[in-house]
Amino acid sequence: MQDFSYILSLTSPTFLLIAIGYIVVKTGWMPKENVRPLAWFVVNIGLPAALFKALSSRSFQDILHYDYLLVYGLGSLLSFATLFILARLRKKSITECALFGLGASVSNSLMVGFPIIIQLFGDQALVPFALTLIIENLFILPLALALADTGQQKNSHFFVAFVKSISQLIKNPIIIAIAIGVASTVIDIQPPKLVSHVIDVLAVTVGGVSLFAIGGMLVGLEVKGMINDISSIVIGKLILHPLCVFFFILLFPTMPLLFKQVAIILACMPMFSIFAVIGMRYQYGSLCSAVLLPATLVSFLTINLMLWFISSL
Repeated sequence: MQDFSYILSLTSPTFLLIAIGYIVVKTGWMPKENVRPLAWFVVNIGLPAALFKALSSRSFQDILHYDYLLVYGLGSLLSFATLFILARLRKKSITECALFGLGASVSNSLMVGFPIIIQLFGDQALVPFALTLIIENLFILPLALALADTGQQKNSHFFVAFVKSISQLIKNPIIIAIAIGVASTVIDIQPPKLVSHVIDVLAVTVGGVSLFAIGGMLVGLEVKGMINDISSIVIGKLILHPLCVFFFILLFPTMPLLFKQVAIILACMPMFSIFAVIGMRYQYGSLCSAVLLPATLVSFLTINLMLWFISSL
């Protein structure tokens, strides 16, 4: 069993960088509007480069793990459905229920999860990380958006909205990078050394920049009222989601240990940062924005406790 202080020594730099980003923006040293370009760089340039680098350097057999897709996909779906149903029992609209489910099932894998798993496991963790992004971007997110759209338009058909959401998300640079990386592995073609060197340089920038940007984005978020709703989503994301994923891990005991660890750790992350943006699209921006700050703060405790629990097994 690893000492809890050792676990803290591994994760504290992550949250310290978030705190630095928050302080720098909060004090006015850096305007908050300058944070958005940093986040754009991470999501559209840095992270796609890191994913391509990781996937293109492995065999196809090492990449394709159906068991991981099932475990993380079903665990996330169970967490989504639970929050959706609980919100529905509280007489929430279909759109609001979809946002509750989304907040409890899609992690901030890109900006918070990536630096943590890289620090803990190195580049070998990028294969399950990429599979997680596939589940989040091509399954859970389209499901939530389709339900939210259906709830707002009485004549809207769920499956039409679902297909439309997928057609938009496959244009995401991260999904494109995953596809190109897998294709590179299948046909066994590697980029020239010069291109590989540029990709390597871009890949190493992701961790620090993403955490700093997350801290800056938290400035100005206020939690006023909505305590019951915020608590429900935070508990759903930080406690229920990892438990759901862990439940399905028990059904697949032969899955590699590394993949099990990455799945649980990523499920422990707070909800993704564009949750607030999606909420604004459906006139629930205040709720979705307010939940980000407490979820990120509480995740420092839950992530460290989960790491300690995993290390003790």
